[in-house]
Amino acid sequence: MSHTHRRDGHGRRRGGPDQARGRPRGVWGAALALACAAALTACGPDGGGADAAGAASDAPTSPAATPTGTGTPAEPAPSSPPPTSAAPSASAKPGGIARCETDGLALSLVANGQEMNSKYFDLRLTNTGSEPCDLLGHPGVSLLDAGGKRVGEPATRSQDGTGDGGAVRLRPGQAAHATVKTAGEGVTDGRCWPEAATLLVYPPGSKQTVTTADLAGLKVCGDSFQVGPVGDRAP
Repeated sequence: MSHTHRRDGHGRRRGGPDQARGRPRGVWGAALALACAAALTACGPDGGGADAAGAASDAPTSPAATPTGTGTPAEPAPSSPPPTSAAPSASAKPGGIARCETDGLALSLVANGQEMNSKYFDLRLTNTGSEPCDLLGHPGVSLLDAGGKRVGEPATRSQDGTGDGGAVRLRPGQAAHATVKTAGEGVTDGRCWPEAATLLVYPPGSKQTVTTADLAGLKVCGDSFQVGPVGDRAP
């Protein structure tokens, strides 16, 4: 028995019910495929998702690089200051000869006569040490009363005597000489200072003193009291 199929006016075969229902099923399948593709993109190729993010946060990080300075690095400070040469002694002299110190000097005063209107005295500083020493310049000279107070004013400097301004080298036992001068009492109408008990002397270059109670009759009159530089011989 043969069957014939009817065709529509356009010459196409009409589809049955299964064909009509299959079209929506294809649309939903495409939508599901798209959704899955989007999910795979978000999750990554291994589908790790949150696990991958956690692994990334737990991964150890490299330590920060230590910053380095620019320019030339400073040289390290020395552990101790460089040695310095010792300061020379205040009394040292070229050639190894020291200045005469007060603990190696003896003081004496000797009357040296009167000339015209002035009286002269020889002030002597004798080296009592065992080594030679030098003296250079004017000594400082003052008079003291019995109570230790100064009488009048210190002697002013003059150029009287044998000293020429050069250094005097004293061997043990030798003396340097300086001339002390004052006005004669007779020419000043008796205008003289009170009588002194002690002669006090600063040797040249020293801040220490030597003294003697033997003034050899020295009495300052007319407010004239002078001392010359040390020399190597008596005036």
